Amino acid sequence: MEAKRFFVYVSDRPRTVALVPIRALDDPEGTFLAVGIHRGAANGGANEDVKVRITVESVAESLRNYSPLDIDPVYGSAGVVDFQEDTYIFLISACQPLCSLTELNTSADKQSVFRVLQVMSLSLTDSMYDMLACHRAPGTMHDDPTQGDVDMYGITNPCAQMLNFLESGAFYFAPAFDITRTLQSQKLCAISADEPGIIEPDPKFQWNSSMLQVFNDYRMHMCGASERRQFDMAGYAASLIQGFVGSTYLDPYGGNSTQAGKATAAIYLISRSSSMRSGMRFLTRGIDDDGGVANEVETEIILATPGATLSHVQVRGSVPVFWTQEGFQIGTHRVQITRSSIASLPATKRHLSDLLGRYKRVNVVNLLRAHGVAGGPGFEQAADTTLASHGIGSSEADLGQVYKQQVKALGLPGSLVSYSSYDYNTEVRGGQFDRVQDLIQQIQPLLADYQFYLIDNESGAILSMQRGVQRTNCLDCLDRTNVVQSVISRTVVGGFIEQNSIFSRSASQMVIDQISRLWGANGNAISRLYAGTGALKTGVTTSGKSGFAGFLSDASKSLSRLVQNNFQDKGKQTVIDTLLGSDDSGEVSRRLLLYDPFEKEIAAELESELGKISKKDSVHVMLCTYNLHGVPYQGEPLGTWLAMPRNMRPDFVAIGFQEVVNLDVQSVIAADTGNRLAWERILTEEINTQYRKAFGSAADGKYALVTSEQLVGVSLLLFAHESVLGRIHNVQMVKCKTGFSGMAGNKGCVAMHLDLDDTSICIVAAHLASGTNNVAERNADYHAIRSGARFRRGRHIENHDYVFWLGDLNYRIDLPNDQARKLVAERQVASLMMYDQLSIQMAENKVFRGYSEAEIHFPPTYKYDVGTDTYDTSEKVRVPSWTDRIMYRGHDVRVLEYYRDEIRFSDHKPVLAMMEFDVVSVDKVLKRQIIRRLYARRKHAGAAAVGAKHARQASVDQRLIDWDAAPELGPSVAAKPETLMQPEAAPALPPPSSDSLAWWDDETTYTNGQGRTRASSLVTINPFAPTMSAFATRASSPVPQVHARQPVNVLDSPFDESAMDISWKPIAPS
Repeated sequence: MEAKRFFVYVSDRPRTVALVPIRALDDPEGTFLAVGIHRGAANGGANEDVKVRITVESVAESLRNYSPLDIDPVYGSAGVVDFQEDTYIFLISACQPLCSLTELNTSADKQSVFRVLQVMSLSLTDSMYDMLACHRAPGTMHDDPTQGDVDMYGITNPCAQMLNFLESGAFYFAPAFDITRTLQSQKLCAISADEPGIIEPDPKFQWNSSMLQVFNDYRMHMCGASERRQFDMAGYAASLIQGFVGSTYLDPYGGNSTQAGKATAAIYLISRSSSMRSGMRFLTRGIDDDGGVANEVETEIILATPGATLSHVQVRGSVPVFWTQEGFQIGTHRVQITRSSIASLPATKRHLSDLLGRYKRVNVVNLLRAHGVAGGPGFEQAADTTLASHGIGSSEADLGQVYKQQVKALGLPGSLVSYSSYDYNTEVRGGQFDRVQDLIQQIQPLLADYQFYLIDNESGAILSMQRGVQRTNCLDCLDRTNVVQSVISRTVVGGFIEQNSIFSRSASQMVIDQISRLWGANGNAISRLYAGTGALKTGVTTSGKSGFAGFLSDASKSLSRLVQNNFQDKGKQTVIDTLLGSDDSGEVSRRLLLYDPFEKEIAAELESELGKISKKDSVHVMLCTYNLHGVPYQGEPLGTWLAMPRNMRPDFVAIGFQEVVNLDVQSVIAADTGNRLAWERILTEEINTQYRKAFGSAADGKYALVTSEQLVGVSLLLFAHESVLGRIHNVQMVKCKTGFSGMAGNKGCVAMHLDLDDTSICIVAAHLASGTNNVAERNADYHAIRSGARFRRGRHIENHDYVFWLGDLNYRIDLPNDQARKLVAERQVASLMMYDQLSIQMAENKVFRGYSEAEIHFPPTYKYDVGTDTYDTSEKVRVPSWTDRIMYRGHDVRVLEYYRDEIRFSDHKPVLAMMEFDVVSVDKVLKRQIIRRLYARRKHAGAAAVGAKHARQASVDQRLIDWDAAPELGPSVAAKPETLMQPEAAPALPPPSSDSLAWWDDETTYTNGQGRTRASSLVTINPFAPTMSAFATRASSPVPQVHARQPVNVLDSPFDESAMDISWKPIAPS
């Protein structure tokens, strides 16, 4: 097995790293890849996006401008990362060949898999770290991020921790095929590909998809079809999976074969960890708003023989609701469900929708305890909408019940999503591990119905399709999950071996033992990734038994987990977040963008075209800022504080608190959240009460807490009406300290990012420096927040369509106290505003440039004697001021009301605003189509400029939108194709698959451009897809026995086959 290798060259005019294929040096027409920073963006500072320049250059013409690095050839790039204001390219410098998935298939190309052993990083701006890259050895993760590679001059490689993580032995790549996809997915993608020979990795399981984003943008936007094919064949960018790859080759007696090519069969086990919510055990739990769950792993077992290849897929993943386990973890771990069922349901839908889109049907196998801990909160309390506010821990049983409720609330038929519960710990108590067979008997009909993928090696004919997946979970999705998945795997593969007489009965049992060992190694690998140690109950997985030695091993691993989870995981999580571009702190990375010479032209054209397919919707929001003066709520009546107008229901309610706790030293250190949690419960009830009061019988649905966060005294809470919960995506919360020059959180902000449909929104709850004369300090706090609050992938506060600031900004009135109070008494608001520090600073463009504030018609909101409507009578006698403000920026924001409330339990008055603005939703499939065709047209135009008349004609004949494929946009839009270019000629290929349509479920057959009509009598499958009627199938009908299979029409319905008549005989675990 040979991987593709590259010499590494560098240039300092400007700094550029080149990957030169070894064979290109002897090829007169050889080319190489050059990666650098666009000179206009190099060293642009901490707040600037980084533009990465990628070009393919001629060896003969350009390589003379580069110098070779004194290192061995590398195996491609793992991606580009921005870290600590520098940008690095990561190169795979050593790897280990593991296996070839087509070893027994002589008619197929080699599909070799390699394990990453060593990775090096080169700066794209400086040669300082080149010597470190040339001479470093593989390392291990250090607890101290400053440890790692140090050269002879004491220079430390800033990327050492990331390099060591990638060298953990858990990353794999395959230069010749798409290892991010299962065999079935690879086959279907190859059949339906618009551009044959081009690999399109699955971004969910391409773990370094964020690192490779600029490479993918280059190949998609700057390359034509043939150039993309050459780019992929060259192997410049290595798609990594994180997880496990294991193999064993079998002789006719079921033992290990010493010669892989002459083996009777081969077994491969491949686990792919999802990149959507990757992280460490107690730091990454549950689900996120995009439907990604913690420790989600797709595991595929492959049985290869010279004649046929079988593949069976299972998945595991954390319980898809919002839950955490906080605090020092020792002994019994209490679960905290952090979001109500109604607020969690949209994310659960997205998760199940993704599984349905991939596997067609899902059976949930829940291994959590069925009974709660004595004295613990019951299910009704755990499932209550205010659980997050109680701060009460729940048991495994509570979590399992909430999960079951969520699945039921989806309202899906059991033929799509079924639920199987098995209390593993109770059932196998006392070492009765053979009782797992009870679960197998329970799900046996589904195993038979879902089947497996089977392909004939010689003809390539698909003999069987897997039509569903078992989704298994326990609390960690490690030990219990791995045992059960191994039994399911042995059952499916063992049944196939027996029914097709591949091995004798005695040899079959040895094969099952080999599968068990692979699953044991898989369990250890996945456990090390998530928990830091090998799996518990490994003996049960490999042999079906657990003795005293196993007990001691599990005890040792548990102790090791205790130490790692509580003291070391935070550093590892930071490394993971940095590599994935999901670091919520945003302090260590800038946004990486591909340098695109067509950017401005494409952006203008794209905006014009998107206007024809986008949909607008008006959204109403209620915004509030309130300084609580550190006073806990004592049951005072809230009056009209959150009253809603009768003619407008807010879609969102965002409340920013300041001084939710006293800002004394003890509170700053302790970071107490008790007051915030209490306010979550109080406000959830109050907002719904005000909603019912305003709308009466017309009130439909209710409001739910979406998220909240706290930085000492600053807190931000977001509530949403359930009608818009499903439109919220990608919620992120970040904190930024500005107290004591950024060292303390007594001042600062909590900022939130969310996407509503395809519109980005940022809400900032802030508390700036106090003191009448500290205007410069307040300005500095504003700029520190503006630059320091970073969301994932380096997004700034102002990189949003709409931004709202809610805060005690602390700007004062620059007047003597008596004059200010006289003007207040005379209601001379306009005269007072002439001396408002914030208005003056904005007029001078010193702060909030580009922001607006509604006209103020209410009296100053600070400072009052607590419990009264009397301005400050204390010794300091502070000047009345509008310290509490709401600022906004964005296109066409309509301020409906800007007012204060007269509630009295603080020394401030709350300020509120009712606003309206438009959000946009865009069909993502059509958007991608438009972008690709815009770039294709731009390339044709470039060719025409040098005399390629046929390219110019092609650009004229091309259109950007396939209106026939978008009838849902309506006749008013589709009737205007003359506004776009004419359609390009294309062969009659299957339409591209989407979340709502899988082409192989279409009854149309595509052969040499000829097709037949689609069958009728369709029933809906994935109900969460955007176009529900498009994802359809027919009713089921019986199929032949496994051993007498005929080729399957992959365009048929997944329910056309039912294996209920197959005599399944599960193999008992050894």
